[in-house]
Amino acid sequence: MVIRFDRQKLRETSQTSWLVLDLFMVLLVSVNLVFIVFDTIYATETAQDIFDSLAPAASEFYREQIHAHFLFYDLIFISIFLTEFVFQWIVAIRKKTYPRWYFYPFLHWYDLIGCIPIGSLRLLRLLRLISLLVRLQKMGIIDLTDTRIYRFFEFYFNAFIDEVSDQVMIRALDDVKREVEGETPITRQIITDVIAPQREVLVEHLSRRIGMIAQRSYENHEETIRKYVESVIADAVTANAGIRTLDKVPLLGRAVVNTLRQSINDIVYEVFDRTVQDISAAENNRLVDETVTVIIDAILEDHPELGDIGTRITIEAIEVIKERVRVQHWKETLRRRKEREASLL
Repeated sequence: MVIRFDRQKLRETSQTSWLVLDLFMVLLVSVNLVFIVFDTIYATETAQDIFDSLAPAASEFYREQIHAHFLFYDLIFISIFLTEFVFQWIVAIRKKTYPRWYFYPFLHWYDLIGCIPIGSLRLLRLLRLISLLVRLQKMGIIDLTDTRIYRFFEFYFNAFIDEVSDQVMIRALDDVKREVEGETPITRQIITDVIAPQREVLVEHLSRRIGMIAQRSYENHEETIRKYVESVIADAVTANAGIRTLDKVPLLGRAVVNTLRQSINDIVYEVFDRTVQDISAAENNRLVDETVTVIIDAILEDHPELGDIGTRITIEAIEVIKERVRVQHWKETLRRRKEREASLL
């Protein structure tokens, strides 16, 4: 896997001078980091013995001329880095890149601290290299996405972010849970301060939804409703003593009873059908609105049991969310990756 350069973007870019500067700094920081790593290794007696046995003259030259004056050579790199840092700071001030002139060193702290010639602080220059590569990646000049090191850092960076964000989320949910379990009537406060001001909007929305649901449900179950109405009326007619007496009238009794039962069926079904149509009709929304308003007002009343129910529901919901947050998806991804790699072997 290699870093890919987009020559077309390289030719089309209007910031050639800045691009050259970035590429030069990438090269310079890379050389400096290699120099630091190599000199650190060479400082050990084992490494010096190995180099002395492989190339005595070169090893002696490096030990006397370079390793002995490592700080001097490192200061040369540092002077270049500081010059470029100050130059970029001045450009940022002139272009008003940040709201305040002094923001630049705080946002690029790793560039500044990495210039301190002290052991571990020098490794912060690696962040400088990474920031330069990221800038070139955003410009489309290079493509690092196909490299192993990019995928490695991307995976573990996302894993780190997931772990941190999960802990923050769990901590926040625990705080909410303590607030709900405490004496503070948060449920009632939510009802009075959040839900109550939206009362009219809720009434309008729910009434429209009730009309739409009633109409849709009626259309889907119209035949079932008709059969149910006919069954109920048939049972009622059969159980009615007066109609049973009428059914005994010779010749006309059965016909009259059947006609009466069918008429009752039609009347009842027409009433039911008209009721559903009225509920879903726009001009009759006032009745539904008033009904929904009564229901919402009853909910908004200060009932102690409502607060207890709301508290229990909130706490249980928080626990469900916490269990979901605790799921470490990056570990599952890592496991599947290892299984896939093992199957290819």
